[in-house]
Amino acid sequence: MASTEERIQAIEDRDEIRELTARYCHAVASADVAGIVDLFCEDGSFCMGERTTKGKSALEKFYTGISAQPPIPFIQNHVIDELGKEEARARCSVEIRMVQDGKSVTTAGWYDDSYRRVDGNWKFNERRFHVFHMVPLSKGWA
Repeated sequence: MASTEERIQAIEDRDEIRELTARYCHAVASADVAGIVDLFCEDGSFCMGERTTKGKSALEKFYTGISAQPPIPFIQNHVIDELGKEEARARCSVEIRMVQDGKSVTTAGWYDDSYRRVDGNWKFNERRFHVFHMVPLSKGWA
């Protein structure tokens, strides 16, 4: 059985990881590119489909490209699947509101995340986005 200190550390780690994803959403919605990039490890990556953006300079370029009309993500159903002392894995659902070509778009999907502790803080090592649907709001997803 884990010691009281180990159990408290696990609770704190889980809470920090959940807050990391919340900080990500707030930074994306406010187009805080530096804030977003700071949430990733130096060699961290964001993946969507076949596209992988890896490393802080590439991440900065990617998030700058979406900051003119930033998406507004809402995280839910956060499950931490693996929690080690220096690495963790989790997944969470996401709903995203955004504007593309002047039209409201609704997106739903999930993130498959890996995290690494860097200088005592949890960071995204890899954030992999999987899309359930991405459609104009007027058309719906049915």
